[in-house]
Amino acid sequence: MFYTIVHLYSRVLHMLERVALALAGMILLLMGGVMTASVLGKELFLRPIPDDLLIIGLLNVAVIALPLAYVEYTRGHISVTITTDWMGVRVLGALRAFGAMAMGIFFGGIGFMVSMRMPTEIARGAYYDGILQVPTWPMKAVFGFGILLLVLRLVGSVVAGIHTAITGIDTPPDEPHGSDHTVGEV
Repeated sequence: MFYTIVHLYSRVLHMLERVALALAGMILLLMGGVMTASVLGKELFLRPIPDDLLIIGLLNVAVIALPLAYVEYTRGHISVTITTDWMGVRVLGALRAFGAMAMGIFFGGIGFMVSMRMPTEIARGAYYDGILQVPTWPMKAVFGFGILLLVLRLVGSVVAGIHTAITGIDTPPDEPHGSDHTVGEV
């Protein structure tokens, strides 16, 4: 029963991570389109897209925050292993659990604080100064969602690190471009 719940949690979280990753890719393309349209509008018609730099900066939040959980899933964060290469698997599992817990506390705190400001900003109708008066809360919601996915993945990383520290068995993540595993596959 416990393993079924953990497996379901992992599969749902991985699906959400992949959706967030695809969404970040589409937003990156949108950023390029906004930038191209603004430059063409300025050069050809002497009229760029209003608030183009603000829009691109806000979309950049989504491009950065949404893929964080997927990067954690694939263990794709930048790491320096010069001192840990000689350590045993159990010690590495404990270090991975500690690092994931510290990251979860840090990023979870940031995400929590940003998310707590959203209701007052929505109620006040807060917006960024500019022609379009872009509201402040949508990208904060996207940022909060990306951080929530990261924290949920970090919980899984803590559990996996503790499991490795206790058993000495490290289960590497799936390859980023590998095939998806179904329930019955080995």
